[in-house]
Amino acid sequence: MKLSTLLALAAIAFSSLSVKAATDTPAYRYQAYFDNVLHSRCAAKPSESNAIRRIDWALSQGVITGSAANWGKQFKYYPIVDFFDSSIAVICSYQVAPSSTMTLDRFKRLAESFNMHTRCLVNPDVNELYARIDLIVSDGYITNDAGLWARYNGYLPIVDLFADRVIGACPFRI
Repeated sequence: MKLSTLLALAAIAFSSLSVKAATDTPAYRYQAYFDNVLHSRCAAKPSESNAIRRIDWALSQGVITGSAANWGKQFKYYPIVDFFDSSIAVICSYQVAPSSTMTLDRFKRLAESFNMHTRCLVNPDVNELYARIDLIVSDGYITNDAGLWARYNGYLPIVDLFADRVIGACPFRI
């Protein structure tokens, strides 16, 4: 009797080790950056409706949180979930940017060549910086990948509202 109780408790203990927590927004955002900006692991872009179905499915399966799903839909990143262990294999972008939107390569070149760093004196809270970058992405000035690169490499895009385009990038420290 004691042996069967002990075995039952051991089985419960070991089964709980395999339970995975749903991926939250910061982890989802970082993996999107890692998979798209650093390593270009994604090849083809699905339709928006297909990508949203993938996000909704991952949410319904408990692979991602509701806030991660909302972020994925807002910034157009969907997860590819491993069939066998329900882990996220990769997070890909399904954004199709207009030609006026600054791409990652153009933004990197601009950030590296911008020579007015002495004029970049404002250093607000990092959450405010991230909110500004997200707004610049949402408004279509830079692509999602450029926005993620800006976040993780410490560059705030500078938008000239008169010319309605990005004209520079100020470095910031996290």
